[in-house]
Amino acid sequence: MYRVKYNNKDYGEFKKLSDALYERDALFFCNFDYDLLVECDLENKYENMVLPPFPEKRPKGRIKGTKVNKKEREGEILFNHKIKKFYIQKGDETIGQYDTMTEAFYYKKILMANKWDKNILKTNITKKIEVNIIIDPAVEYEVQLNFCPKCKNRLKIGETECPSCGINIEEYLFNR
Repeated sequence: MYRVKYNNKDYGEFKKLSDALYERDALFFCNFDYDLLVECDLENKYENMVLPPFPEKRPKGRIKGTKVNKKEREGEILFNHKIKKFYIQKGDETIGQYDTMTEAFYYKKILMANKWDKNILKTNITKKIEVNIIIDPAVEYEVQLNFCPKCKNRLKIGETECPSCGINIEEYLFNR
C-alpha cells in the first residue's frame, strides 16, 4: 500500500504506485483543496510508465559506515554524588564542577563549538545570577531592561533611548 501524506494529514491509500503519484501531483496542483480536486483535469503521466519497486520494509539496524559514538564526539554530562555537582566527561578527562545541569550543558556547548579547547573557559566569563536570593535594600543592583517600559518594544543591551517611541528610559523611570 502507498499512502499520500502532507503535513501529518493522510490524503489517501493506494495499491498502485502510479495512482498514488497521480493523486500527490493533483493535490499539489489544487493546493490540497478537495473541492478543487474533484474538478481537476490533470493528466496521469504515470499511467503507462514503468516505476521502480519500493521495498515495503526498511532493513533493520544501522546503515553501514555511519557508526559514530556520540559520547566520544560530544562528551556527556554526569553527576558526582559525593560532592553533589555535575561535570562534563569526554573520554577519560573530566571538566568542571557545576551546580546545575543547565550550567554544565551551557559550558559543554561552548567547549564543543571551540573544538574542546579548555582555554576558552578562562576567556569566556559569564555572569551567574542567583534567582532565589534575598534582596538587600541597602545595595544597588545592576538592572538591564529588555523591553521599553512605555511601549513594550524590545531594546538592545545598553540602549538609553527607545527606538520606537523615542523616550529617554532613565528619565521616564525616575520621573514617574
